[in-house]
Amino acid sequence: MSTLDWPRCPVAGCAGRSAVPSGTCVAHLRADRFDRFLAALRPGSDLDLRGVAVPASALAALLAALRGPDGRPHLGRARLDRAVLPAGTSFADACFEGDASFDGTAFTGPASFYDARFLGHVSFHGARFGGSVTFHTARFHRHASFAEAVFGGDALFGETRWFADADFDHAAFTGAAEFDRARLDRDFALRGARLTGPASFRRLRVGRNARFDRARFRRGARLGPLTVMGALQLDGLTAHEGLHVTAAAPLLSARGACVRGRGEFRVRSAALDLTGASFAGPLDVREAARPLAGLDEPPAAPVRLLSLRDVRAPRIALADVDLSRCVLLGVSGELSLTGRCVFPVLRPRLAPWRATAVLADDPGPRPDPALADLYARLAAATSGRTSRDLRYRALQARRRGTPGGWHRAGLAALWLTCGYGHRAGRAVLWLAVFVALAVTGAARHATPTRTHPAPSRAVPSPARR
Repeated sequence: MSTLDWPRCPVAGCAGRSAVPSGTCVAHLRADRFDRFLAALRPGSDLDLRGVAVPASALAALLAALRGPDGRPHLGRARLDRAVLPAGTSFADACFEGDASFDGTAFTGPASFYDARFLGHVSFHGARFGGSVTFHTARFHRHASFAEAVFGGDALFGETRWFADADFDHAAFTGAAEFDRARLDRDFALRGARLTGPASFRRLRVGRNARFDRARFRRGARLGPLTVMGALQLDGLTAHEGLHVTAAAPLLSARGACVRGRGEFRVRSAALDLTGASFAGPLDVREAARPLAGLDEPPAAPVRLLSLRDVRAPRIALADVDLSRCVLLGVSGELSLTGRCVFPVLRPRLAPWRATAVLADDPGPRPDPALADLYARLAAATSGRTSRDLRYRALQARRRGTPGGWHRAGLAALWLTCGYGHRAGRAVLWLAVFVALAVTGAARHATPTRTHPAPSRAVPSPARR
């Protein structure tokens, strides 16, 4: 039973749409009828080649008939679903004035859409490109979908301009994928895409969100330098030869990413969430020192790390990032902090002038048992006053997490008397108290006791008269 939703060509084995009123598809028209078909075409005419295996000569003649005074082929509503197009197919400079549909189309060899204009919606859903294809400098004015498309060769989208969304969800790139200097006004999506060859996203600008969720990079992922005005989402991404991100984005999320190599994040004005990500090589997160040349950036803001919870890497280096809201419990690997890394601060009620560096994971009276070890690791990774504060908090967490007994009593005594050796003022205060008590006691024992004479019992003689 046929699933085609168009009148089918009567030629055996052909699934092409019949060219009304002839009854056969364009590929099987007699020469005289094909000439009449061409004569009826004008620039901007609709073109329906659904299911047709189009010969190269016929396609060239059709595009020539649609060519306007500006030298560009002008197509109205273009319907080429499940068509078979020859190697060397060229829609270069073509202007698709209506919606264009290439769903399931098979390009048997290289194809070109160089400098094409898509004024309506365009869909390449499930299209198969047998060779390299170029959309260099093409313009997409409405929604464009390449979902589940298969690119058998290089896919070149350099300097393309997208005025709406670009959808590459679950697309497969066998060769190189190049999006250098592309500009999108709305969303850019490669969710679940597979990129076997090298991929390049240099100087890419996205007006809203860039979605790489669950994308798989066989040759490593190099994203940027690029700017995203919304969220750059890399959740569940897999990269086999490292992940290198240079970006400016208000939010960068790589939750659950799996990187079989080194991870590098050079970011600006970003809040990063790396919860559950794993890296086979070292992880390096730092603020990009300079603006990204040639790109508009979102409003300036400090680089904030929101979460390193359950992140796994042999070594984690952080530089010039804000950790005031960062969740760190569960992070594994050697930690290194350089530059100006900002921690949240705690101000005691009795000494509000004293600001002590703490962690956002520290909930208060009953901390997680692993918090003491985390504090100790961060104290070893920092220096100066921050290191002393974190070492003090590590002992505090250990004291609060220790069950009752002599050990806890001893830690409590150390905390009360000298702050585990980190609060010299407290020790001096206790020493002053003990000295004052000792001096007072000594003074009381050194004062001589006054002896009072016993009252006389002699009877006074009566006064002489």
